[in-house]
Amino acid sequence: MAEDGRKMSKRRGNVVLPDDIIAEYGSDAFRTYEMFMGPFEQTIARSTNGIKGVKKLLDKIIGLYDKIPSLDKGRAREGFEAAEGEGLPRPIDTLKHQTIKKLTEDIDEFKFNTGISQLMIFVNALTDLPAIDKSTFQDLILLIAPFAPHLAEEFWEKLGNEYSIFTTGKWPKYDSSKLVADLVKIGVQINGKVRGTIEISPSATQDEVMKIVKQDEKLLARLTSEPKKIIYIPGKILNIVL
Repeated sequence: MAEDGRKMSKRRGNVVLPDDIIAEYGSDAFRTYEMFMGPFEQTIARSTNGIKGVKKLLDKIIGLYDKIPSLDKGRAREGFEAAEGEGLPRPIDTLKHQTIKKLTEDIDEFKFNTGISQLMIFVNALTDLPAIDKSTFQDLILLIAPFAPHLAEEFWEKLGNEYSIFTTGKWPKYDSSKLVADLVKIGVQINGKVRGTIEISPSATQDEVMKIVKQDEKLLARLTSEPKKIIYIPGKILNIVL
């Protein structure tokens, strides 16, 4: 559908030619946007802002290449080996494995739009880091290959690989033990109103969560009497009724 929500047709004059989009944004951006627009089986209206968002995603991925600790990008392999082992902060590493899992499942199920949304979250998190290592960048390139094949192929070559990413690249595997973050942030409600947030282990018990609440001065000040009822949904929310 066109941006006005009507079906594209020559009679209405609202047809957008793919060649025009490719000339402005590139074929990878056009291809990725086609899969990001919405559920694959549904009718979707085209959005200029949507394709701009996808182009921004690809630009951020290009920018991540400069975050690899290597003085000479022409000798990227040596620089990567030096950076190998630095790893990622635990929350970002968890996000990486969650992203690999989601892309693995979503592509098989033709849920391309939600897969790309997850990629956006992951790339934004990487963009906030001062540096990234070889394995992380290489996994990212493999993940974007089905959506942006030209960009993936170019970076695969820059990584020092001699043959195509589609013949030598191996799809990343996620580690099930790394899918759950060490800490999660949950809201604390008192008499039905959110009064703050706390960070807890996803497996924390109700008693453990209440101890953390009482260590927070602002939340403790609102506990003006003994709780009549405590409703705790593990890893989600805590509701205290006074």
